[in-house]
Amino acid sequence: MGRNSFVIQGAAIVRASANRLLGLGLVAAGGLLASLTPVSAQDAFPTRPIRWIVPFPPGGPTDTLSRILAARLGDVWKAGIVIENKGGAAGAIGADLAAKAAPDGYTIQLGTQSTNGSNKIFYPRLPYDPIADFEALTLLGTACMALVIPTSIPAGTARELVDWIGRQDGVGYAAATGSSQHIAAELLVKRAGVKATLVPYRGSAQAQPDLMAGRIAFMFDNLPSALPQARAGRVKALAQTCATRSPSAPDLPTMIEAGFADFVVDGWYGMFAPAGTPKPIVEKLSADINRALKDPESLEKWKTLGFDPIGSTPAEFARRQKEDLAYWKQMIDYTGVKAE
Repeated sequence: MGRNSFVIQGAAIVRASANRLLGLGLVAAGGLLASLTPVSAQDAFPTRPIRWIVPFPPGGPTDTLSRILAARLGDVWKAGIVIENKGGAAGAIGADLAAKAAPDGYTIQLGTQSTNGSNKIFYPRLPYDPIADFEALTLLGTACMALVIPTSIPAGTARELVDWIGRQDGVGYAAATGSSQHIAAELLVKRAGVKATLVPYRGSAQAQPDLMAGRIAFMFDNLPSALPQARAGRVKALAQTCATRSPSAPDLPTMIEAGFADFVVDGWYGMFAPAGTPKPIVEKLSADINRALKDPESLEKWKTLGFDPIGSTPAEFARRQKEDLAYWKQMIDYTGVKAE
């Protein structure tokens, strides 16, 4: 799955072969040597396709957000965009690839609070530093999650689900190991005093078929991934994990409203470039992405997906990224979640 790549030029998406990607790498090397004047390079940037790394498999929320944003940016970055899915290890494989890329602005990554935050806590031997090895570009938005279950389970609220689980011999829940979904599930198990076992998946897109079939009892899934399935009647959404109801899901109660005091788990999506990327290029990437994020056509799509866009300057996002580490450390310590 991680081999899947797409080239976006304007609003068109076409599959790129491995040979084509190799060719782009060679062009990138030649282009870097040709960029002799920093000012003119900035004015013309980008002059060749930008590599956009998604550190999760195709079909999940990070992939969906990337493709919508890239389609809008393709109208600005005329040279094209190559989207490359590199999933695995809670996003660490793709993030490491982005961290080690040339800091020339031609590789960017859509990251989350796990790939560019809590992985630093989970994996002491992580091959990259989620903060020091990246330039923060912009905070795209928050990642509120929904508690979703199969339609076959006779529960209409989070409390009814907990009561049902308590009557079972044992159930499984889906999550990528060490993810915010994993933490939310263990928080529910701990608060409710029930037994449930992690069934690890690489991402929500891989877990959804098993959830729909009733092979797992529940999972916490990001709203952009969960709401379309719930609205189509394929799963039941019982509650959301943000402190207040997302504007994209005003009828879905929060976990606090559902009777679980102080149950708040929210993360974020953001864009990054490798550390050392020139400041003028960082600022241009940030400005272009922020404009695409708030484009009227994008806003309509975000509303449908259940994504609440924010946008920020690079400095604002870098500050949020660092401050959130303390929050995730507390959550990890309380729930006892481990990445093994």
